[in-house]
Amino acid sequence: LTSTENGAIFEVEVEVNNQTFYLVPDTGSSDLWVPVADFVCVDPTGRKELPQEDCQFGKLYQVPNSTTYVANETFGVQYGTGIALGKVAYADVTLNGIRVKNQKVGLVDRTNDKGDGLGSGILGLGYPPLTSAHPGTTLDNTTLLFNRAIYDPVFVSMYKEGLVEPWYSFALERPLKNATTGPGGWLGLGQLPPVFHSNDWAIKPIEVTESLPEELTGGVRQITLMTLTVDGITWGNASNNSSTTNSTKFQAVVDTGNHMNLFPVAIAEAINNAFDPPGVFDEESHIYIVDCNATTPKLGVLLDGHTFWHQHQDDLIYRDTSGSCYSSIAPTAESGGLALNFLGDAFLRNVVSVFDFGKNEMRFAARTD
Repeated sequence: LTSTENGAIFEVEVEVNNQTFYLVPDTGSSDLWVPVADFVCVDPTGRKELPQEDCQFGKLYQVPNSTTYVANETFGVQYGTGIALGKVAYADVTLNGIRVKNQKVGLVDRTNDKGDGLGSGILGLGYPPLTSAHPGTTLDNTTLLFNRAIYDPVFVSMYKEGLVEPWYSFALERPLKNATTGPGGWLGLGQLPPVFHSNDWAIKPIEVTESLPEELTGGVRQITLMTLTVDGITWGNASNNSSTTNSTKFQAVVDTGNHMNLFPVAIAEAINNAFDPPGVFDEESHIYIVDCNATTPKLGVLLDGHTFWHQHQDDLIYRDTSGSCYSSIAPTAESGGLALNFLGDAFLRNVVSVFDFGKNEMRFAARTD
């Protein structure tokens, strides 16, 4: 993996029909999509067209003349940050030398998604029910979340074809000091990353996400996101050993595509108040602004009888590329009627994480390197 934007974004090399792209490996979504050469970049409202370079993608996909499109389907995905629309096509996709032929992918021709100058889209690693192909030849933006033509994402195709074991793993690295881009860690396909870790694994079943409406999954209660139950959060003053534990359980989505942890409001507020000096909540961006040299609290996530500590100041303070700093712990916000808690990269840097489709479980071991 490569890390960019001071460690906010991780990317992996993926070949789509022998064209190489850096894509964000995202456990929080399920589609592989790339922007096509003549895509239209639009502003956040989606109405005003902008120059292509405003979307800051790296390479663009040159659509081969031999491309086969999926008949009577369109591609449209909505994220917290934006929207990407286009066509569904078949392509050969290669990840770490492992090739899936005739994989369904999204070829995006209109988006307000922002790249980082290197990356060009998403490698969704989630479950099939969250895929974003839609029946019909026209897109209705209001039904993107509900009206789906479900297909097997790249990794699911890989394990169903017997090319890999049905699980993958991550070990994410911290950003190098004073370097916006650097080594990002590892994504293991059916194998563990080459890092030192405890052999004592916390095991959590992947659960149906309670806060997602059933219309999202065709009226059936089924697994969509990498959701688990957090058994508690513990935090405290780093200099004396006082700590507070909130043992109220809550569901959270484990999401490599999100660099922050989003916690229930009262917990996020208490943790940010434990910074020295305390974080200041910014209503507009819904995050806590912190002093770049603040003393961070101790912070542990309780899973299956294990406490996983955030080991490093960099895990709790994010310095953006303009030099300002904010807390990696934010309060969960409602977006479109949905409120989801997240364990993002701030947490994931401290563990080896395993996402297992065979057992529908996640496993975590503390990093010891």
